[in-house]
Amino acid sequence: MIQNRIFVRRIVACTLLSMGAHSAMGDAAIRAVFAEQPIEQTAAVDVAQQWSGKELSFVEPATKLHRRPIAVVAINDDRAVVANRRSGTLSIVNAESLAVDSEYQLGGHPTDVVRVGTTLLITEKEGRLSSVQVHSGQPSVQWRVAIPNEPATVRVSPQKDWCSVSSTWARKVTFVCLPESIDESPEIVASIDLPFSPREQLILPDQSRLMVADAFGPRIAVIRLDTFEVESIREIPGNNIRGLALGCEGEKVYVAHELINEIAPPRSSEIIWGSMVSDATREISVASIVDPEASLMSGSRFIAVGNNTRGAGDPNAILMRDDNRLMVAIGGLAQVGVVEPSGIGVTRIPTGSRPVAIAEITNDRFLVANEFSDTLTRIDFHSDASAESNSTKVVSGMSQETEQVEYEYDSPKGEPADSEDYDYGSETYRASDDPEAVPVQPVARVASYQIGPDATSNVGALLATATTLSLGLSPELSPSDRGEVLFFDASLSRGGWYSCHSCHTDGHTSGSLADTLSDGGEGAPKRVLSLRGVRQTGPWAWIGDKPEIEKQVRQTLQLTMQGRRMKDRDVSDLVAYLNSLSPTPAFSKPISEADREVVSEGRELFQTLDCVSCHSGDLFTSDATYDVGLSDERGATEFNPPSLRGVGHLHGLFHDLRAADIDAVVNEFRHQLPRELSADERIQLIRYLESL
Repeated sequence: MIQNRIFVRRIVACTLLSMGAHSAMGDAAIRAVFAEQPIEQTAAVDVAQQWSGKELSFVEPATKLHRRPIAVVAINDDRAVVANRRSGTLSIVNAESLAVDSEYQLGGHPTDVVRVGTTLLITEKEGRLSSVQVHSGQPSVQWRVAIPNEPATVRVSPQKDWCSVSSTWARKVTFVCLPESIDESPEIVASIDLPFSPREQLILPDQSRLMVADAFGPRIAVIRLDTFEVESIREIPGNNIRGLALGCEGEKVYVAHELINEIAPPRSSEIIWGSMVSDATREISVASIVDPEASLMSGSRFIAVGNNTRGAGDPNAILMRDDNRLMVAIGGLAQVGVVEPSGIGVTRIPTGSRPVAIAEITNDRFLVANEFSDTLTRIDFHSDASAESNSTKVVSGMSQETEQVEYEYDSPKGEPADSEDYDYGSETYRASDDPEAVPVQPVARVASYQIGPDATSNVGALLATATTLSLGLSPELSPSDRGEVLFFDASLSRGGWYSCHSCHTDGHTSGSLADTLSDGGEGAPKRVLSLRGVRQTGPWAWIGDKPEIEKQVRQTLQLTMQGRRMKDRDVSDLVAYLNSLSPTPAFSKPISEADREVVSEGRELFQTLDCVSCHSGDLFTSDATYDVGLSDERGATEFNPPSLRGVGHLHGLFHDLRAADIDAVVNEFRHQLPRELSADERIQLIRYLESL
């Protein structure tokens, strides 16, 4: 249940406005509810005079930047805005000519963007929501609101009068009522705590519900928008939930995710057929979502985006076309998949490196943001009965190719796809748009693809024309930059089914069990460890037998991934990226003097109970292995202690997830406690661990 009950009356009024309750109450009556209840702010609203109308700084076109586009939104039928997370800029793009009109410095690092009329709502990594006016002339900031750490996505109500922001590390969803005029200020009216780290959101307007998905694991929360209570928290089989979309009729929800099979070791056959990791969307009925007692799997449908021996590593954003075809950004392979309404048959359209967002410009025009190549791909759907396969023509000075699309994976030269010496060094699985591998073209590249299973007849065929354009000049990639591209590259795995990110989500962890052969054999799956702050926590692997992180990376590439051949520079680049990952933030810092006292008492217990013999120093780990009374399925009893930094963020602890959380470690398993603790001592010890 939401803890902030004092905010409910105002939120209900705001919600009624959004959900079409005007006829029942009238605007005046609803807004009267706002005035009746004094509201305590849950976060600071920065509406100081210096922000009102402050213009964003113009970025010169010749400026070299690593942009890393993370989100894109249409302004109208011919203009769009791209939010660039690394450069902290906004690119204004002409969707018709596919040219960058201008670029502006935001001031923070954006994580998402939505449009409200002529205003953009932008979440920034620094912990704020910004309102930017883009109606005409130079964009300007209208207001900024402080948001809990770290805002990931923003969604706006159908009536555009409130928005919700998910904050991953803070485990919160914040609701903001939006001002009706420039003379008014936004109001943060509720901050809802969740028992997981949220990311993706989807508003179900007809049901007055908000779906919120786990950023790492399998959990989905449903929040009522009439009472603002967390109605249910349930799970789907899967992890890496990176896309939520509502079906055309409003009766189905589509969830893009991956599924790690803990009992499937990385044998070549298990990998190539998608048994170890599956790439999918799942169709779930809205009826089961709004029924707290129903299983989300009741009547659900598993739609394979990766099929046969052809993976679709890291499905990201999804979007439903009005013809019931689902567009899926296949982040790990630089493609967009178009799934047929039946769920059987996927047409793949090449994009730039790591497509992460899709925006609808018109019914048949879409823009795709490609994060690592700093490009946009425009996809235009059209009917063309005269199209001829394998033809090339010139349109407006741009080379256009019309291609047939295969629905079944064919191994080159007839070689079976699961052969041990299958060549994965082909151009099909090129890692990235590294300028050394793919020179930047002076003009946009255009190619056309026939959509749908009827690849033998062009009569009445639906075609998609894909045009990719650079967002601007980029400097040379550093080793860490190149390593980041490799980390999210599914071609590192056999068949393109998964990347490093698939298990170590955003460098953290999916929280899943996986049998990766890292402990010397199969049959003993282990919890996927977080890689945040990994450079400081050697030796590596659960059994601590890798004194150098490079050796762990090489073993993972050879045994777990089994993909395309890697050069020594690739390995060192991956290591450089891993070394750049900062530790997870503290789960729950003390918030009062009394709380600090509890944490201090817990720290004293941690030391006197000799927990520091394994989890020592500022890193809360050590370089040895210990027998702590646990064993795996293969009889191993000695393990290297994982760092406890940020341990409160984890779901499932010990090597096999047998403990649900810190509370279970202390109260249920009484892990390595030399004596019985009082109730107060257990509270103190748990609170200290949560503060790390």
